[in-house]
Amino acid sequence: MKRVISLSAVALLMAVALFSLAGKAQAADVDVTVGQTTIDMNLFYNGVSIPVTGQVPEGSQVVARFTGKPDPAGVTMKQKGRAMGLLWMNMNTLHFSNMPPVSLVASSAPLSGLGEAGEKLGLAGLTESIAIEPASADRKMLLPELLKLKKSEGLYREDEGAVKLETPKDGRQAFSATIRVPSRLFPGEYSVEVFAIKNGEIAGQGVAPITARLVGVPAFMANLAFNHGLWYGIFASVIAIIAGLLVGIIFRGKGGAH
Repeated sequence: MKRVISLSAVALLMAVALFSLAGKAQAADVDVTVGQTTIDMNLFYNGVSIPVTGQVPEGSQVVARFTGKPDPAGVTMKQKGRAMGLLWMNMNTLHFSNMPPVSLVASSAPLSGLGEAGEKLGLAGLTESIAIEPASADRKMLLPELLKLKKSEGLYREDEGAVKLETPKDGRQAFSATIRVPSRLFPGEYSVEVFAIKNGEIAGQGVAPITARLVGVPAFMANLAFNHGLWYGIFASVIAIIAGLLVGIIFRGKGGAH
């Protein structure tokens, strides 16, 4: 009986090992290297361009995506409308969940030509996974408006043709791209995902993690705000007083000269 159990355990371990190796081989089909693994957000931070290079199996199209995990708390927004057909005002409270804070997509070919995989990895596929409350909300109207808002903020974008493919060599094909990350980025954990697409399906995937962090003055202010509320209030008041005095001096000087 013990021998049977032992043999079964060995078989199970071998199966797990083979499955693990198969997963690693599939992941190894796509090699990804990013130009930086951290984004330092200092006082003068105004976005950054991240170089992405690597290799995919020969004959693949490439989709690269900079994204972050959705906030578990979701996002709450107010829906505006006309009250009695006259005045614009806040009408409903909408709650969006499973919505990534940023989704910047670059591809080597138009996403519409990459079949089901292209639809899934683009912004159109992203909206399919977003949940809206209340359930009675008009998704067909709200989701395009949400995309329009995120695009205007620079947080959602599609750059078709932004990934360059090199001449294949030894069954592999090098690629390169530059992903422009906007200034409206929150500190946190993000990733660059690269997908190899063949015949409309995802043939391989690679991921490179990236951390966005506050440094310098923004980090100092954030530390005061969250850990030393009293000193933050005093510091903010002093800055406001100094700014007010400077504005008064500037305008008084202009008035005197006039």
